[in-house]
Amino acid sequence: MSLRKKFISATAAGILLTAPINTLAAKPSFTQHFGEDFQVTQIGQYDSKVGIGGTEIMAYDVELQRAFVTNGAVSGFDILSFEKLKSGQFKKVRSEKRVFLSEFGIENVDDITSIASHPTKDLIAVTVVSDPKTDPGYIAFLNKDGKYVTKVQVGSLPDMVTFTPDGTKAIVANEGEPSDDYSVDPEGSISIIDVTGEEFKANTLTFKDVPLDDKVRVNSKGSVLQQLEPEYITVSEDSKTAYVSMQENNAIATVDLVNGKILSVKGLGVKDHSIEGNELDAKRDDQTKLERMPLLGFYMPDAITSFTAGGKTYILTPNEGDARDYEAYSEETEIGDIADKIKLKGKHYAGFTQEQLDKMVADGLLEDLEKVKLTTEQGANEEGIYEALYSYGGRSFSIFDADTMQLVFDSGSEFEEITAEALPEYFNTDNEEIAYDKRSNAKGPEPETVVTGKVNGKEYAFIALERTSGIMVYDLTNPLKPTFVTFITSRDFSEDIKGDVSPEGLQFISAEDSPTGFALLAATHEVTGTVAIYEFGGKPMKGLHQFKDVPVKHWAHEYVADLYQQGIVNGKSETSFAPQETVTRVEFAVMIANALGLEPASEKREFTDVPEEAAGAVQAAFEAGIVNGTGHETFSPNEELTREHMAAMIIRAYEYATNNEVELGEIKQYKDMKSISTSMRKDVQKAYTLNMMVGNEITFHPHETSTRAQAAKVIAILLTKI
Repeated sequence: MSLRKKFISATAAGILLTAPINTLAAKPSFTQHFGEDFQVTQIGQYDSKVGIGGTEIMAYDVELQRAFVTNGAVSGFDILSFEKLKSGQFKKVRSEKRVFLSEFGIENVDDITSIASHPTKDLIAVTVVSDPKTDPGYIAFLNKDGKYVTKVQVGSLPDMVTFTPDGTKAIVANEGEPSDDYSVDPEGSISIIDVTGEEFKANTLTFKDVPLDDKVRVNSKGSVLQQLEPEYITVSEDSKTAYVSMQENNAIATVDLVNGKILSVKGLGVKDHSIEGNELDAKRDDQTKLERMPLLGFYMPDAITSFTAGGKTYILTPNEGDARDYEAYSEETEIGDIADKIKLKGKHYAGFTQEQLDKMVADGLLEDLEKVKLTTEQGANEEGIYEALYSYGGRSFSIFDADTMQLVFDSGSEFEEITAEALPEYFNTDNEEIAYDKRSNAKGPEPETVVTGKVNGKEYAFIALERTSGIMVYDLTNPLKPTFVTFITSRDFSEDIKGDVSPEGLQFISAEDSPTGFALLAATHEVTGTVAIYEFGGKPMKGLHQFKDVPVKHWAHEYVADLYQQGIVNGKSETSFAPQETVTRVEFAVMIANALGLEPASEKREFTDVPEEAAGAVQAAFEAGIVNGTGHETFSPNEELTREHMAAMIIRAYEYATNNEVELGEIKQYKDMKSISTSMRKDVQKAYTLNMMVGNEITFHPHETSTRAQAAKVIAILLTKI
């Protein structure tokens, strides 16, 4: 039984009664489907505690082992430390600092959309959107402690920023979206900021006179320049060229960074779902059935990346799809809304003859597909009759030749085939509710973002599926024919929103740069506001199989298992945890120090009687004001811990971790109140207020001792409270 669903009764737990635990650092939702020889484990999670929008885009600093994560829910970003991540152990990562947009001192701004970490300098760049969004935005520069340095004005709605690998420039994609009423529609642009000198200035490039090929998608609303909307950037390894995705245009721009010039914008074409290998489930009919269909899908990637193989550069695209959909103008429709204007022509499809199309329509095809989302902007002839049906996204990832933007690979129908087998009950579900088959009529699993990285010397692609909530892994050894390796997810499908839901950004950390010594992948999940950290080829996760005295049926099994996996508690031997033994002062102090990640500030040791292996932890807890000595330079480490002392220590730990003093609620009138030491009565009452240690109905038993199992439970509850 999952700890999140488990209630520990008074009989099982003895007199150390507490509230049931609703969330803990356990990871029952992580699963790996297929490719088990490619070992993946989840070794960490960060929870922003603000839900939707709490984690969106991540940047990472290799030297500091520090992550910077945008937090749209609070208009800011969080600074996280990965320094203490360990192979084979699951840890809850905590925020070291939260930085708010309001602290930058920039007027009339609304949101942060992207963040980047300079490869060598003490510098991060943040995209700042103005209010209204149609006004020019900014790049705010801060140091890696989150202190504001300066700002540079760029184009309207800066959507993504990145530094070149050589660290000389920051490149910004300014999307230039229209206002909802379309009264203002700024032109998209790309800004190049030289960061080598003391003063940063932007060179903002427009698309005027830039050649566009005939595959670039433009609509009837607004000028061509207004419709060109840069969104995401990838830079070549030599820092000379940037490639910029333009999602709604179904195109990629190539930028000469040496001469500061946009060279071209090339369209990506469409995916013909009528041919074998490009099947999809387009019917929302409570069935899983992939079929060839007369649909032409615009690839429309958002986040892209580039990689080099055999001396050639390739662009890798997750084919998400996106429509222009505003209050004053929307191109989006459903087949059912325009069925009377559809007359399909075989010349637009490679997989069907005219006779086949006519028969499919006569047999009810349009009725079966009535909920499929289309664009009204493409596919119609001069009389307004739709001869072809254009949909959004490719439900796949593709590889394009960076020089020509010619398609060299597409994963076809594999994403839906794999998820149908791996998650049959949740096929094409949504990211905000468990709804089988709900997304079949619109983008399916919806590939969102992609990164590449090497594991054991081999190049892999990691593609996040926004709706399904999972990550596909492909071997890129042959870029013309990548092969599927495995599919992982840490979404908990027992509830609509649980675990890690809706991956938005990915950050690969090589084994050489990883704190664990093994390659890592960090995935920001927008709907749950969490970051999942996965490890490739690391040590097997710690388990409780060796603790014969804490079997699965033991009431404390889940508590001890979770804390042991995190390295917070250890056994008395390799095979015994000794759950019924009385916990000592030193054992509990070490548990708290491990749980809070405390480190001593100096080499000084306040107590001379603490064993060397525990001295650092006890010193750190002492410096934090959580523990005290029992005499001059003595801690009495092996003294049995009383319940009142446990209450005092756990409350001090809580107040230290949260930086807030507990406000007393209803005073609990224990019959043995007078037996509680005067100095600890307030702490006992605070423990009652927080529902961490509540005794039984009438007594607290302050001078009785607690077991190691009960101590583990209290530590577990502490983690849920902070």
